[in-house]
Amino acid sequence: MLNDAVSKAREVLFEKAVTPSDVGKLNRLVIPKQHAEKHFPLPAMTTATGMNPSPTKGLLINLEDRTGKVWRFRYSYWNSSQSYVLTKGWSRFVKEKNLRAGDVVCFERSTGPDRQLYIDWKVRSSPVQTVVRLFGVNIFNDRPNGVAVDCTGGKKRSRDDDLFSLGCSKKQTIINIL
Repeated sequence: MLNDAVSKAREVLFEKAVTPSDVGKLNRLVIPKQHAEKHFPLPAMTTATGMNPSPTKGLLINLEDRTGKVWRFRYSYWNSSQSYVLTKGWSRFVKEKNLRAGDVVCFERSTGPDRQLYIDWKVRSSPVQTVVRLFGVNIFNDRPNGVAVDCTGGKKRSRDDDLFSLGCSKKQTIINIL
């Protein structure tokens, strides 16, 4: 039983807050270069001109999630963007775990002799305030039951702002109707 607990002990390799492009239609997760080269080094391939540091086709890696499900991702280096990416399998992971921009993906490795790789995820802990601009006005939801409009754009009010604010209540009425 003790041996089983030792084999399940894990070390965190790195965490990454996913970006809108990581969870969007590009179907890939960009792995930060320093973590990719340290924790997921790609084998060098010999070419006619010498050594190629990273194969373009990449390799398949298996990562187990907290539920015990094993995920298979294609891990490769894209010369065009000079980035390390997880591709094949990534979009299914995003969809099943309902990942959104700002959520965190964590990569771990067992400390046991098998050196199993694990993937975990966390929903972002703090709410992210979304700012939407409509006709040059920041619209954001800072009240539980309504929409607030910042007519000053976060700067000191001037005479021009006072003139601008005259139309603000009309814009607020239109926004509330929408």
